[in-house]
Amino acid sequence: MIEFTSKPQKKSNTFTLIITAVLAVLILGVAFSLLYFQKTTPEESDSTTVEVPGMLRPGNTDFEYYKTKIQIENVKAVLGISYSRTRTAMISGTILNDGDRKLDALELHVTLYDVWGEVTKERTAFALRPGSGYSSRPMEPLERRRFSIGVESVEYYWDPKQITYEITGLRYE
Repeated sequence: MIEFTSKPQKKSNTFTLIITAVLAVLILGVAFSLLYFQKTTPEESDSTTVEVPGMLRPGNTDFEYYKTKIQIENVKAVLGISYSRTRTAMISGTILNDGDRKLDALELHVTLYDVWGEVTKERTAFALRPGSGYSSRPMEPLERRRFSIGVESVEYYWDPKQITYEITGLRYE
């Protein structure tokens, strides 16, 4: 009589080794690309030091004309406290391009006040900057887009209900 016996098949160690190597290369590639594309220099981290060529400033007749076509709506301020106990004011709102041209850059000067009406902090920052944000394309005419500006190290008596903002620079196509 013939007896059939089967031996368990040995798994190939080379197959497991190849799969492990491919996964390691993929993970390293993703980590490298995240570090490479998220890397910022000190000049890029603070939006006040960024220069946008062709930016129009107050005093220019084109600036004064198109400034009236930009509307800032639903501005709200919220206090955020980081893990290092830094008090940060987050100012957010909506930009409406009510003009007939594409808006490429918009700079705002934000002033914060305390509960007694005294100026506590000021910051000039880009609410819309070319090449940054979720959508790096310019704002089309009649388009609405959200913005957010952070102001670090606000005082304890900062009043989130008292905020002033002014358009200090813009560029359109």
